[in-house]
Amino acid sequence: MVSTRRSLLAGSTSALAALAARGAGATTPGSSPPLPRPIPVAAPGQPGLNARAAGKGLFFGSAVDDLQLQGDPALMARIVADCGMVVGESSFKWEALQPQPGHFNYSRADALMRFAAKNRMRVRGHTLVWHEANPPWLEATLTPQSGEALLTGYIANVCGHFRGKIAHWDVANEVLHPEDKQPLGLRATPWLKALGPRYLDLAFHAAAEADPGALRVLNEFGVDYALPWQEKRRVAMLTLLQTLLMRGVPVQAVGLQAHLNAAETTLDQRGLARFVADIAGMGLKVIVTELDVRDDGLPADIPSRDEAVAEHARAWLDAVLPHPAVLGVLTWGLSDKRSWLNSKFPRPDGLPQRPLPLDAELRPKPLWSTIAGAFDAAQAR
Repeated sequence: MVSTRRSLLAGSTSALAALAARGAGATTPGSSPPLPRPIPVAAPGQPGLNARAAGKGLFFGSAVDDLQLQGDPALMARIVADCGMVVGESSFKWEALQPQPGHFNYSRADALMRFAAKNRMRVRGHTLVWHEANPPWLEATLTPQSGEALLTGYIANVCGHFRGKIAHWDVANEVLHPEDKQPLGLRATPWLKALGPRYLDLAFHAAAEADPGALRVLNEFGVDYALPWQEKRRVAMLTLLQTLLMRGVPVQAVGLQAHLNAAETTLDQRGLARFVADIAGMGLKVIVTELDVRDDGLPADIPSRDEAVAEHARAWLDAVLPHPAVLGVLTWGLSDKRSWLNSKFPRPDGLPQRPLPLDAELRPKPLWSTIAGAFDAAQAR
């Protein structure tokens, strides 16, 4: 899940002039040439995004918020039409599942599980270990003496409750922050303070024991651009993965959040493709877990904004999706009716952002067509 405390992908003001006339999925020198404009948006009766993905052995899905699940039947109908997998925005986080010590509440997560089962959809569990979205009592009681039992006990309970029903667990989320100067580039979290880097070993082993059939994922953001801080993160991720695998930690996949910025001109297609290949070379899979494209640095004009968002996503997908290790794509929401970007990165003109495949009226946008075209063009897995 996206962080509520980080400053993600700060917009590049130098990009605005180039994007004022029309959006462009910018690339670094020597990267792939500009891609065609998005195909026309979907006509009634066209296959949904997951149907297109499934034809190539891939999947498409979306994050779902509790309020959407309970009170927006029109959106949920579109999710059924377009998605083969769902992930709860917050219903699987620690603060939701164990609000009090010793007390587990699965009502919100179980509601999503029922919706998915009714509509023959798979579910991602997001997330077992994170430095955010924790109940206040947890950090107050987390010590070197209590940490292992708290962590492994929680994972055993949660993964045991859903055993055999979850496609993927984001076992650990957003663990990197090289600026903290910690071992292996790890973020200075309460878990690291209490247990050291072995908290990752404990978490992955506990998940493997409690729910062995679910894919175990290390989920991360900020590896998309030719920016020094993101280049450091790619190196840190590869080093961390090598270290974990050498220690026998049962990590199986990497989640690329792909929170993109259409006004950023340094999209690193070559670096991304090489990064995915390096991950795959370790025997790991790759999942695009939280795709959206912020537009707060673009002009107000909706057609040019939508085109820029779509072309930027097209360039990113063109670098990542062709690799056979990639299993599928999820967006962080399906419709512009609601996006975390509006509060985290509000547009200077006060207009809502348009970062997702459907607009606020649930009509497919150029981004929908870009994702559809990427699946259509993909090699079968």
